[in-house]
Amino acid sequence: MAIGKIPVTVISGFLGAGKTTLVNHLLSQNREYRIGVVVNEFGEVGIDGQLIVSEQEALIEINNGCVCCTVRADLVASVKEMLELAGHRLDRLIIETSGLADPAPVLQTFLADPDLRSRVELESVITVVDALHLNGQLSDEIVREQIAFADTLILNKTDLVSQQALANIGNQVRLVNRTASVLHTAHSRVPVDALLGTRRFSLPNLLMIEPDILEDEGHDHEHDASISSCSVVTSGALDPERFNRWINQLVNDQGQRLMRMKGLLNFSSEARRFHFHSVHMLLEAVPGRRWEDHETRDNRFVFIGRDLDSEQLRQGFLDCLHAA
Repeated sequence: MAIGKIPVTVISGFLGAGKTTLVNHLLSQNREYRIGVVVNEFGEVGIDGQLIVSEQEALIEINNGCVCCTVRADLVASVKEMLELAGHRLDRLIIETSGLADPAPVLQTFLADPDLRSRVELESVITVVDALHLNGQLSDEIVREQIAFADTLILNKTDLVSQQALANIGNQVRLVNRTASVLHTAHSRVPVDALLGTRRFSLPNLLMIEPDILEDEGHDHEHDASISSCSVVTSGALDPERFNRWINQLVNDQGQRLMRMKGLLNFSSEARRFHFHSVHMLLEAVPGRRWEDHETRDNRFVFIGRDLDSEQLRQGFLDCLHAA
């Protein structure tokens, strides 16, 4: 690592793999570094940024796109903004990419921009792999790219699969990437020193995968046109029983098309906001921090999937609100 340059860790992984959970774990367990975080989400409403532990860390969100596509310029601007505002107080930078992001142009951004290259340096590319859902995801080119470009692979959710299944997943991952360090975990819990300060990024290895990575001429990555997102932001309190009935019926009917759902929810009679996550058929709602007295108790919910009926999804959510 060049003297004076801020090390950058890129955290990649498909929808719902556990990237934000990993970032939160690193921030909560970190006792050594002052860390800046840039979070990108696919969709116009940000959820992940509000779930990041950011009491002392600098945090910037990029929404309404994928960091490898239309908002790549925003990534450059956001990193430069963070360096200007907090550069002298930062020891390192974490970039959490969208679950639909191809890592190649993200890495290219840091390698090809002269100003960034003089101030920051790639240290590691970490990809979080969803051990439970990988078999159904490996046919997706983006998933294979995310695995291929990593120098560290985290096989997450290992508590939800058998040892035999985990061994098979490890073999599948190795067919795509034979050189990366592979870590097994549940709930994205990995020691900080296993991920930060490792200096595992290798430009020669990257050039073997993508010989034109240093040529700043764009890239041919296109998202599956059938994949879209829709969102709901609304005030009011949700009826928990009504919401539970609706969300379970929705997953039962459309679980294979609904690749990812996430939200911050205001349930009636609850003093805490709830964090909701789902990946296909797997649902989880956990209590978060207490609502502040001055805080607007909005509900924020995002759907990501194939061939979504946006109006039907929004109306279904709104129907779960308590009548005024």
